[in-house]
Amino acid sequence: MHYAVQEGDTLWLVAQRYRSDYRMIAQANSLVEPYAIRPGQVLHIPRKYRLIGFISDYASTEGIADALRAPDPLNEVVYSFLHVQPDGDVHPGAQDPAVQLLRARRTRVLAGVTNQAEAFYSRESADAALLAADLRSRLSGLIVDAAQSNCLDGAHLDFQHITNEHWGAMAQLASETRSRFALLSPNYTLSVAIPHNWAAASLDLERMAECVDLMIFEGMEKGARDPEGPPTRLAWLQRNVESALESVGPSKLAAAIGVYGLDWAEGGGVAYITSDAAARTASETGSRIIRDTDSAAAKFEYRDSRGEQHRVWYEDFISFSAKLKVLESLGVTKIALWRLGALPTEILEAASGAWVWG
Repeated sequence: MHYAVQEGDTLWLVAQRYRSDYRMIAQANSLVEPYAIRPGQVLHIPRKYRLIGFISDYASTEGIADALRAPDPLNEVVYSFLHVQPDGDVHPGAQDPAVQLLRARRTRVLAGVTNQAEAFYSRESADAALLAADLRSRLSGLIVDAAQSNCLDGAHLDFQHITNEHWGAMAQLASETRSRFALLSPNYTLSVAIPHNWAAASLDLERMAECVDLMIFEGMEKGARDPEGPPTRLAWLQRNVESALESVGPSKLAAAIGVYGLDWAEGGGVAYITSDAAARTASETGSRIIRDTDSAAAKFEYRDSRGEQHRVWYEDFISFSAKLKVLESLGVTKIALWRLGALPTEILEAASGAWVWG
């Protein structure tokens, strides 16, 4: 983000406007004491945190478009297109050529590696790819080859619905992959997703932190298989991040924030819904929106055209900002957005600028 200095401005006043530190702005603009600025001078206002975005290959066009229209370039995006199959093989999705436009915009692109296939995470895929040493080593080679051949900047490991045994094997996979990257260039990045239920599964975060450059905690509490409620409670987010920080430390820990909704139908079905679609449904049905105090999420009820009652919980700018305040209070300065292509415009624009809340 850039700011044109006005008459009467001082560096301290500019910093206050953007809820930033004047020393950080001074460093970004090569200013030295006494930090004099003049009207008309254009200052670069740096973000106070590292911003990462997730793009899925099934929605690559929308995701890449989001990343490209962000006012300031994202630091990294995870482009998930390497899908591990139940037989241990890796099926690469079709990579959108436009992903290289992100790199031209100084955004680093990591190859996302996942055991998700057809919208479900497969335990069989994790078994096949991780538990046997020879197949694990083969997977490491495929990951590095994919990053190198597609001119990407590293890889991100995202295995879900796994056990402690899988997690230990993943640490070995990460260690070998990181060593292979190091032989090619010191500039590759290797990151890993911390499953949202890591504490219940007793996953060893400290050991994994030794093997990767960045650990991204999945800060989304509920999915379509969980009981009705807000997508993420603030107390849950704070408790998990505090626990993760004891093993990882703030220099390597990022928190992924989801901005989405869940629609529970009276008959028992539940579906994901974008935040924009949730707000539009509330408006079209004349529903009263209530703000939940434990999560800052919005909720409402409506009746569809078949007469079936629905209860919807969804995240929006208010709940997003509340989560960021929690993370800032804990010293977490690396934020990941789930997922590009489905974010409200105001959230993308605010997150990619210098500040998010007023």
